[in-house]
Amino acid sequence: MSAATLDSGAPLNNTMGSMLLGVIFSAILYGISVLQCMFYYTRYERDPMYLKFLVASTLFLDTLHLSFVVHTVYHYLISNYYENDALQAMVWSVSLEALPTGVTAGLVQSFYAHRIWRMSHGNYFSTGFVLFLILATSACGTAWVIMALQCRTYQDLLRISPLTITINALSTAADVFITMILCFMLHRSNPASLETESMVNRLILFTINTGLLTSLCAVAALVSLIISPRTLIYASFYFCIGRLYSNALLASLNARSVIRGRINDVDSNFHIKSPRGANAAATHLTRDVFVRPADDADELTVRIDRTTELYADGSYGKSKNKFMPPEIKEPESVADSDSA
Repeated sequence: MSAATLDSGAPLNNTMGSMLLGVIFSAILYGISVLQCMFYYTRYERDPMYLKFLVASTLFLDTLHLSFVVHTVYHYLISNYYENDALQAMVWSVSLEALPTGVTAGLVQSFYAHRIWRMSHGNYFSTGFVLFLILATSACGTAWVIMALQCRTYQDLLRISPLTITINALSTAADVFITMILCFMLHRSNPASLETESMVNRLILFTINTGLLTSLCAVAALVSLIISPRTLIYASFYFCIGRLYSNALLASLNARSVIRGRINDVDSNFHIKSPRGANAAATHLTRDVFVRPADDADELTVRIDRTTELYADGSYGKSKNKFMPPEIKEPESVADSDSA
């Protein structure tokens, strides 16, 4: 939450009206999350259990958060309809709603940190910096919830406004850094074909779009909090941040078949395999990506073999050796067995 203050007689359009809009948009995004969950569980049944558990956890946290914000709006606008004293007092749900939002953000950002770790083959600096931002945001968020539960009015909440701004800034920084490092790793790859290059471009565009939504929403909440701290305008954005995180996660999982083109759907998240050792800086990327590995493999790869045969004119339906000119040799198999 933030250090919003409802002064006596304050207009409801930029206070409870803003909070109500936030609940409406959050409910719409929650419905999209439910649909994406249904699609995920029916489409990617072979995914590992940790991914299925992550999706289930985000859906549960979304449900919990929505119940908290609905209770908050019902408490202020129905149970205490336009009672000025009640509008200035904080209800328990308005403080606790920050908890599922923070946990959802931490889970999704940790998922992206794991992706960075895999794509960079254990780059401690990049992964460690992302984890530092995640842990710092989680620690500040936990402290905020504890302190907010001790506040009786929104006026008391103004005392921890610096902590609120810090949480929003750290969360935004984590989103921006994750998006930048993922795009950089994809951009420096060396596609082996035009088809693979197209897939990489789709990956970069998709990564930017998913990271941009959460970043813009967090920035909007942060700016509205700084410019207008005595209103609840920020709530219109803050109530949607958790839903945007869960939708970004589900979209990245459900869009795998689209990004790969016509490559068969598989059970792993995005992963680019690059050579280890001296040539690790030059990533060689091809279509052979994202498939269930063998029991003794440590990478996620797929092999796509295509055979091209040469026939002389008029050889259709007849023996190819009989009609093949001397300069055309026996057909050879050409295997596109690049590795990603």
